[in-house]
Amino acid sequence: MADVKNVSIVGGNGQIGKHITSALLANGKHTLTAITRLESTGTLASGVTVKKVDFSSHSALVDALKGQDALIITLTVTAPPEQQTKLIEAAAEAGVPWVLPNEWGSDNAHPDISAIPLNATKKQYRQQIDELGTSSWIGVVNNPWYEFSLGDGFFGIDIKNRTANLYDDGETKTATSTMSQVGRAVASLLSLPGSGSGSGSEPSLSDYKNKFLYISSFFVSQHDMLASVQHVTGTSSADWKVSYRSGPAAVEEGYIGFQKGDFRKAVDIIYGTNFLPGKGGDYPVTKETANKALGLPEESLDEVTMAVVKQVEAK
Repeated sequence: MADVKNVSIVGGNGQIGKHITSALLANGKHTLTAITRLESTGTLASGVTVKKVDFSSHSALVDALKGQDALIITLTVTAPPEQQTKLIEAAAEAGVPWVLPNEWGSDNAHPDISAIPLNATKKQYRQQIDELGTSSWIGVVNNPWYEFSLGDGFFGIDIKNRTANLYDDGETKTATSTMSQVGRAVASLLSLPGSGSGSGSEPSLSDYKNKFLYISSFFVSQHDMLASVQHVTGTSSADWKVSYRSGPAAVEEGYIGFQKGDFRKAVDIIYGTNFLPGKGGDYPVTKETANKALGLPEESLDEVTMAVVKQVEAK
């Protein structure tokens, strides 16, 4: 397969999309196009070509994607499900070789993870790409984003109020990635040659064809995260109120609440599952990550935690 030069992104100024956009621009190896809705008022970084498109028009999407080597799809959880379907259909008709579908989360190759309601819907898009038979997909697995999850309290740590509510004993480790690391991973991935040399010594895009690609920044427990927060804030355990709850019970309650329409309960389903031993959050030790192959840097937990703390305290 040919190398990737022309890259289109949907959601290029979104939560994860802006980090991917920034990393692609920084490596300078691609011509980057952002496909946006006609009514979009968002701004994108200098160096990005913007194509405003009527997303209800198949022909308009096809025209926008012609000549592209890769399509990156980043959509919010509230995006209409048919939006990704239309993008994949248009990519196939336009002959786009590579599609990075809207994954950007946990390991959907693991049955307990793929059963989570917000994850279960993702399989249909991978299958759609397979069935259309034109594009190949690569699903980026990065687990919950560290800055987002710590700052918004989804890891059970409330920085402002100095409280923590941890699953079980708080010692089960899970993978987590910074959004910057995700951006770097995508930029590095799309800079790989399309096919390998045959020796197997150098990575290529074809190594990840129709597969999941695993990356992470840290493999840590809730206690590790709490210790980092305490270290950068100059506090000790005596300054914090720490409580514990059953992980399996939290996940079960999450499913019950979600089925009743309380979508906030998805937090306990997703995060609770990831902090259960053997339930998919441990992929850095059960599977081979692509960190080394992609040349991703080692990151400092305390440095990233400090940045999160500053953001939280500034609110």
